[in-house]
Amino acid sequence: MAKMTPLPTNKYLLLLSIIIGHSLLGGYYAGTRPEGAGWRFFSWHPFLMMVGMVGLMGTATLTKKRMGYTNTKLHGMIAWAGLLSSYAGFYVIYQNKNTMGKDHYTTLHSKAGLAALLGSTMLGMAGGVFLHPDFGIDKQNGLIRTGHKLASRGMLGVAWLATLSGLQTLIGEEDVKGLLFFAAPLVLAAPFTLL
Repeated sequence: MAKMTPLPTNKYLLLLSIIIGHSLLGGYYAGTRPEGAGWRFFSWHPFLMMVGMVGLMGTATLTKKRMGYTNTKLHGMIAWAGLLSSYAGFYVIYQNKNTMGKDHYTTLHSKAGLAALLGSTMLGMAGGVFLHPDFGIDKQNGLIRTGHKLASRGMLGVAWLATLSGLQTLIGEEDVKGLLFFAAPLVLAAPFTLL
């Protein structure tokens, strides 16, 4: 097995700028779709979910790849900030559906988003209990570490796919160029973040 090496600073900063920039700009873009809708209460849903699941969770994953004690602790804190942002986005869409009298969890997008949110929460709790570098009860267990890493990357992948399906719902399947433009930063960052 090849020895792990920390993610180099220049690559880390480039990937952070892609992920954070995409979460902010892509979240705003999705929040103002369909064309001409403008910013409204619903807009907070895609914006906060993008900031949480793409910007902050992606940053947490890349920060962990920098290795070491401090980066491991930062990884946990940034990931939990991502969850808090995502739960705020979940609150917005839940209230919006209630206000509009619509059913919850009827689309693949909503089911994938809920799975990613709950799965990430469970993985964050397990990471804090078992793997925290100061007080994790089994922080040296390779099986738990590998399971946490792989399952977390899987949840992040599900969340990123949920962002694409959500945008597709907002702009329609005909706008292939818009979907490709939106997906491009995720495709660029995925090999370094999800693998």
